[in-house]
Amino acid sequence: MTADEIPGARRGNGAGAAESTAELLVPAVTRTTRVLEALVRRPNGASLTELAEQCSLAKSTASNLLRTMVAEGLISYDPQTRFYNLGPLLVEFGVAAVTRTTAVTEARPFMERLAEQTGLACLAIQRMPDGHFTAIAKIESRKEIKVTIGMGARFDSTSPLLSRLIKAWAGESAGPDAEQLERIREQGHWAVFGEYRPELNVVGFPVFDRDAQPSLVITLLGIGQDLTVDDVERMSGFLVEAANAITTRSGGIAPPGYPTAGRPEGLAG
Repeated sequence: MTADEIPGARRGNGAGAAESTAELLVPAVTRTTRVLEALVRRPNGASLTELAEQCSLAKSTASNLLRTMVAEGLISYDPQTRFYNLGPLLVEFGVAAVTRTTAVTEARPFMERLAEQTGLACLAIQRMPDGHFTAIAKIESRKEIKVTIGMGARFDSTSPLLSRLIKAWAGESAGPDAEQLERIREQGHWAVFGEYRPELNVVGFPVFDRDAQPSLVITLLGIGQDLTVDDVERMSGFLVEAANAITTRSGGIAPPGYPTAGRPEGLAG
């Protein structure tokens, strides 16, 4: 096996370096990762044949691997449909990983303050390597009628609010969205009203990494009059302050020109 056959293997200078890198990797772990990645993309699960084909594995190899993964709790198996899916152990792994993520740890007090003061659900959403977004932390809404979006929820790469917040600091200054992206950079946050579905309004702000790029988006979700244009304007200062504080405390750097603001009355404390 060479480095070219291994997804994500680093290539050195020359064939010797590539072979050396390949020797350090364990094929069984690579195959297990491929299976998990395949199941992440298939919410309804997949059959043995489908996983073997998608992961480029011999059917016998895939069968043995899947049986072991089921025994370890990494995946589950439904004997009626004969489909495999992500297993319960991954939930524990995911929760542990999220709680140890610096940006999420630093964001939680601000998320709790926003949820407490507004009564709305507050989500921390991260962009994944393939471009889609995943909710990795949540403070529940206190409203009787609430938005039912939980941890692990996936959003498309073109998601109205999330994609715009990412694009605003991705160096894009031309195109049909140029004026809107400039306004987002000036405000430091953005809101959309009814663009996800009727009556669902969302406001969010970015948290930046060491390269001054958005690594996390903190959002508030409201139904109808629970989140209005006036509400967003009132909390604007706190959103910007939260973005700066979380970015700094998690080791990130706000990009040049990102606004600063004090905490408005009503969200202080």
